[in-house]
Amino acid sequence: MRIDRIEIENFKRFEKQTLELHPRFTLLVGDNGAGKTTLLDALAVAAGVWLVEPPDTMLANSRRSILPGEIRLGSTEEGDRRQFFQCLPVSVRADGWIDGQSVSWCRQVKVDGARTTNHEAKEALNIIRTVYERDQAGEKAPCPVIAYYGAGRAWLPSQSRPPKGATEGPARRWAAFYDCFDERIRLGDLQSWFQRETIAFANRNGRWRPGYEAVKSAILRCVPGAIGLKYDGDRGEIVLYIEDTVQPFSNLSAGQKMMVALIADIAIKAVTQNAYLLPEDELKADDLPLARVFRETPGLVLIDEIDVHLHPKWQRRVVADLKETFPAIQFVCTSHSPFIIQSLEAGELRTIGESGALLVEYANRSIEDIAEEIQEVEAPQMSEKAKELAEATEHYFELLQGSEGKEESPDLIEAETVYRQAAERFSTNPGLSAVLKLEAMAKQKKNAK
Repeated sequence: MRIDRIEIENFKRFEKQTLELHPRFTLLVGDNGAGKTTLLDALAVAAGVWLVEPPDTMLANSRRSILPGEIRLGSTEEGDRRQFFQCLPVSVRADGWIDGQSVSWCRQVKVDGARTTNHEAKEALNIIRTVYERDQAGEKAPCPVIAYYGAGRAWLPSQSRPPKGATEGPARRWAAFYDCFDERIRLGDLQSWFQRETIAFANRNGRWRPGYEAVKSAILRCVPGAIGLKYDGDRGEIVLYIEDTVQPFSNLSAGQKMMVALIADIAIKAVTQNAYLLPEDELKADDLPLARVFRETPGLVLIDEIDVHLHPKWQRRVVADLKETFPAIQFVCTSHSPFIIQSLEAGELRTIGESGALLVEYANRSIEDIAEEIQEVEAPQMSEKAKELAEATEHYFELLQGSEGKEESPDLIEAETVYRQAAERFSTNPGLSAVLKLEAMAKQKKNAK
């Protein structure tokens, strides 16, 4: 599963927009309201073609179609108010690869319709249908991991309970698709998964199942400082060994929780979806830290604000960790962090603005360059109050030099007031205080004459 290009029409804020994607990792950057999350939503609609004809009844409510609130609104002035109307048709067109085959498909809401139609997605649906049929026939066919993690994933755990069979009862391959577009991580379900693996460990006479070892290895390689992990039955939660400390999941920092939950969720989906890629008995030493199930599981993972809760040191490594741990999965993410941008490789950055989605090369550039030229932050090396003082100082001394031998003008008096008000914020700076005192003494001497 891979999407190389999407073209959207009348979707949320965009009348028309096209986005070219990197096959491994694409980062979308832009101002608030530029449409980054909108493009992730459109990609979710495109990937939702996998669940148009779900292979399991438990997935009936996991479909992802074009929602009524995603139809672009136009407006007109009518009498004393502005009224809005829907702009139709709405379409999401995608070019990419499904099950190793190049294919294009379109999902849309037509002018005279109210629901998402898939008339122009028949070729993609036929390929997907064949994948499901091969699975039913007992053939080993890889299926993708598809997931959408919203910006609120770390602090809005889903409270709804999945249907029996999605995370409980006999293992079902298609549980990996359940609520995959929900944008949230079910923290309780992650804990339950580790609990079941711990029970299996006891039933196997103290031997972990290969799937558990694979998931554990993925977490440890992506959480800085983590050297061990287990499920604590007394506390009913995951416990992480971080350097010299042992911390239950509930005691971890927000950034640590987010990374553990994100990596665990992706890894569990891969292990669930393509368990046939795991050995029956145990993983050998040369299978770790990157198990075959991760090397060969394809997919599309969307992450809004990938930097949320992460320290800048973690931000600079998270992209590489994801790509190295899940090399066959395509990631599309958004961020406001210059540290994330700095960590990218060539071809992975897209800026979203009035001119559309533009490919920009900024790998290995300085934080100041990225903040100023990509994120349009004026003078990023200065604080706002330092910038204000610099501008006030320059203006005041320019007028002061031009007033030598003349009476003080109203402009000069006002500039001095603004300058001194700005300088007061730096009153604890001994160098600046000395300059101000010397300037005041010189002015007093001049007035005395």
